[in-house]
Amino acid sequence: MIKNLISRLPFFNRGKSDTNYIGLVVQLDKIIAVNLEFKQEQWLIVAEKTVSYTNDSQLIESITICINDLDVDYAKMAIVLPVHWYQIVQMDKPNLSVDEIKQSLPWTVKDLVTIPAESIIADFIENPIMQSGQERISVFAANKSLLMPIIKAVHKSKAELELITCEEFVLTSLLEVDTAAHLIVYQHAGQEPSLQIVREGCLLFSRRLRGFSRLPNMSMEDLSMGLLDSFSLEIQRSIDFFESQLKQPPLKSLQLYLPSEHLEQIVEQLKVHFPVKVMSIQRHLACCAGQDESLHFAISAAMEMIRSENEATH
Repeated sequence: MIKNLISRLPFFNRGKSDTNYIGLVVQLDKIIAVNLEFKQEQWLIVAEKTVSYTNDSQLIESITICINDLDVDYAKMAIVLPVHWYQIVQMDKPNLSVDEIKQSLPWTVKDLVTIPAESIIADFIENPIMQSGQERISVFAANKSLLMPIIKAVHKSKAELELITCEEFVLTSLLEVDTAAHLIVYQHAGQEPSLQIVREGCLLFSRRLRGFSRLPNMSMEDLSMGLLDSFSLEIQRSIDFFESQLKQPPLKSLQLYLPSEHLEQIVEQLKVHFPVKVMSIQRHLACCAGQDESLHFAISAAMEMIRSENEATH
């Protein structure tokens, strides 16, 4: 799931010359994919595909259809896992080398996640903020048995799996890089919302908000019966933890990405509760300009591969 997780899965030969990059997002009920190609001195979306599915037994077939319908001779691919496929755990950083930490993660987190120890595949990032003088890491753990069918499906296609990532990172890549911290709350239909705080292109804090899966489908009248107040309270608790317990400077903005027809009204309601600027999410990734927002995570994933390759060669 993060950049290095791919190196701990059974993999295939690399090194082909290519100009196509596919970002593919797995969601609860659909697969969304885009194909980026370098043309006219810029990265352009040359194809896109969305395939809906109704149960897990259709997932692999839907992914295969998505890739085939993009009609590429060869492309590198990034897959974005849905939030219910991985778990995030914060813990003190062990006094070990990076490789030793990675090798020990399945045993280190086995009592902190609900995945069988023998099926855990995990990676980590170092948290930029220390707590009580202690370095911390965020561990992202997934079930290997869920990932392997997807990997095999990609292997049979004309795409080469380069990156497995998660929503927290592709969302961070969509945002403007700023020296001030911003709090983002985002949600997909049928899912619980996630909250994260980012600064200078880095993920500082992340948590899932429970009990709000119905929020996007509710009327403003129903929301005003208490759910919106509860939603505000959960956001405020995260702000208090970040600013008071972690002793960080105040947030610059609170940004919302919710699949609700009442998003503008929700933003206006939340402005009453928070002293920071409240707004719908502000995307700054150039490739997303003019594109349907349903494609943005897939575009961000593809661009992450491109950025990583550019950094590796400069």
